[in-house]
Amino acid sequence: MTASLDAPGRPASLWLDTLPASLRTRRPALSGDTRADVVVIGAGFTGLWTAYYLTELAPQTSVLVIEAEHVAYGASGRNGGWCTTEMPALLANLVQRYGPMDAMRFFRAGQRTLDEIERVLAAEDIDCGWRRDGSLYVARTPPQVARLRAWQDMRLKLGITDMTLLSAAETSERVGIAGALLSGFTPQCAAVQPAAIAAGLAQAVERRGVTVVEGTRAIELRPGVVVTDRGTIRARSVLCTTEAYTAGLPGHARRVLPVISRALATEPLPEQLWREVGWRDRVTVADSRHQFAYFQRTADDRLLVGGRGSGYRTGSRPQAADRSGERVYARLRESLAESFPALADAPVSHRWSGAYGMHRDGEPGVVYDRDSGLGHAGGYGGEGIALSNLAGRTLAALVTGVKRPETRLFWTGHLSRRWEPEPLRTIGVRGVSALATAADRYEDRFRRTAPLAGAVMRTVL
Repeated sequence: MTASLDAPGRPASLWLDTLPASLRTRRPALSGDTRADVVVIGAGFTGLWTAYYLTELAPQTSVLVIEAEHVAYGASGRNGGWCTTEMPALLANLVQRYGPMDAMRFFRAGQRTLDEIERVLAAEDIDCGWRRDGSLYVARTPPQVARLRAWQDMRLKLGITDMTLLSAAETSERVGIAGALLSGFTPQCAAVQPAAIAAGLAQAVERRGVTVVEGTRAIELRPGVVVTDRGTIRARSVLCTTEAYTAGLPGHARRVLPVISRALATEPLPEQLWREVGWRDRVTVADSRHQFAYFQRTADDRLLVGGRGSGYRTGSRPQAADRSGERVYARLRESLAESFPALADAPVSHRWSGAYGMHRDGEPGVVYDRDSGLGHAGGYGGEGIALSNLAGRTLAALVTGVKRPETRLFWTGHLSRRWEPEPLRTIGVRGVSALATAADRYEDRFRRTAPLAGAVMRTVL
């Protein structure tokens, strides 16, 4: 295996560590002042999808993508590998704020996004271990059962009929997760190797004439100009697609909150163990705690588990703080053992963290001002593998002025208010995380819903 693309001293992401040699392209930095029609800041999912659709909608447009580190350095190479459009919390918020019609329009656009991603992967010959076996959301306590049934009721009222509730026995036929009382199966998810998508996209846009440079850090943005540590770029459109890393740009410290999540993966496991837990395909699995854990059987037969606690570093720094990491990794190992006792002793090969972006109102946004030429997209709240594609299509359409259904979704032009200044930001975010953990402990112990937990969390966030 060639060396990992992860930075020295940073816990290795499974995805970056196992990226095929053919996708480990390293690109030169910007070599002085230059011009382009469009400059995209950030070579993660959003930036690369935006560049890709710019080449489709306006192939004559010159596009330059700049990246401070390397392609897929951020969340695109450090996530849990779920390409899903379920968005349970977001969907409920959209119904409340915009009504059922707008909420459904967005949800349907998200569902179609899986087909669109699959189309591009096939057209560009990007091998990312794509396996569209759906997701299983598992309830293991009465409060979790109540939340799962409430989610199903909301979906049915909106006319969404693609989730099937499964009894404990039916759940064990899909995956033998211990203690399951009820589960909900939905087909709207694919298990993927996310870094391979980003790396493959980078090569695809380069074949289409886009220039991608790495090791080039943006230090100032203004209409028509991006100042970097390698030169100044002048462009008609300047698009910021840095998601959780946005706070590092001057003047943007409070626009996007970087929420740190963690994951670990076992060594490849023998087929005998997979048969023992009854996991025949690659359906993704999540429990229904407030601080939930999610699981994936990877293409090379590892068990990946992520979640169980979110972190935040004062000052909106997207790198994980070591002092809380060991506690979260321990909870992940506990979740693995509780859910799949037969795999409790499986050796772990990788542990890593990644940061996703969250807007103050919990809603993603895609914004482009035609007068200034400035635009941005992000705030996916952990659903970025799929939503970044939809955002890239939306942003490319706004830049080119092409009328597309995506530009009529609620998030076009949506601006969330900024996060509170420090130390209020730290106090609030860590308080919500502590409340969620306490609520889970209460429900696990007493088997009933924690008092006021849901209401308080909605109020704070």
